[in-house]
Amino acid sequence: MAIFYYSDFSTNKGTRNFGDDINPLLLRKLFLPEIIESKEVCIVGIGTLINDKNVNFLRNFPKKIVFSSGVGYGGLTRTFDDSWDFSCVRGPNSAEQLRLKKERGICDGAVLLSDFYPVIPKQQRNEGIVFIPHLKTDWSAGIPLSKMAKRAGASYLPPNVPLDEFIAAVSGADLVITEAMHGAILADTMRVPWIPVNVHEHNRFKWEDWFSSLELKYQSHSLSPLIWNPTKHGYYRYLKIPYQLIKEELFLRSLKQVIAYSEPILSSDKILSAKKEKLYECVRYINEKYG
Repeated sequence: MAIFYYSDFSTNKGTRNFGDDINPLLLRKLFLPEIIESKEVCIVGIGTLINDKNVNFLRNFPKKIVFSSGVGYGGLTRTFDDSWDFSCVRGPNSAEQLRLKKERGICDGAVLLSDFYPVIPKQQRNEGIVFIPHLKTDWSAGIPLSKMAKRAGASYLPPNVPLDEFIAAVSGADLVITEAMHGAILADTMRVPWIPVNVHEHNRFKWEDWFSSLELKYQSHSLSPLIWNPTKHGYYRYLKIPYQLIKEELFLRSLKQVIAYSEPILSSDKILSAKKEKLYECVRYINEKYG
């Protein structure tokens, strides 16, 4: 399969990550089978993928086609030869970093998911408030976070649940509180209001890149203090319990304040629709040129 995306979570760590695993799901629906199965052409897909390490990894493909990928992790010092075709990138910040024309910074391709999964009318949603951590935050703090989310009246939804389950939970929510950027992207395209937060993991560049693509003003709410899964080291664990409980209560207060007082975000219907059409123009271009 000639799709390049960040698959290390599933291949090396044995876990899913929604923001990465949507690539084979969505790109198979968009691009012709002969492109997907090609050994000559590689589609660089959804994710923060453009950096020196990945450029080097893909050097043996005669043609690399970038579809809505972003800049943001790792160094980027290389120049790109004619084997690279940047049909579009995640947003204007990525376009600037890559010295592309601003109009190439269209949007994250995951916004197209709403054309393949039902957008649930507001009055039919029954998931309430959904809290989505970054995958790495779930690893390091999922035990107390899931408890605090429940006490704040929210369902806890880590990005490693099956894709259809994740999409259904977000689509059926009244409000999404998310540290995972693709939780926000999915919520927005499914027309579910969302609030961005950061606990342990936050890459401001990639969030600003996507915010700018939809003409939104960047914002993020820090939840504090930092909380962690209980340590497994004998008596030391029990000595820390009172301190951990205090931190959890403070974190819970922080989360409740975000839910109660933060203005949820939802991009303009008109802007989102225009961005999706531009992405489909890129899809048609790729299929016609390389199919």
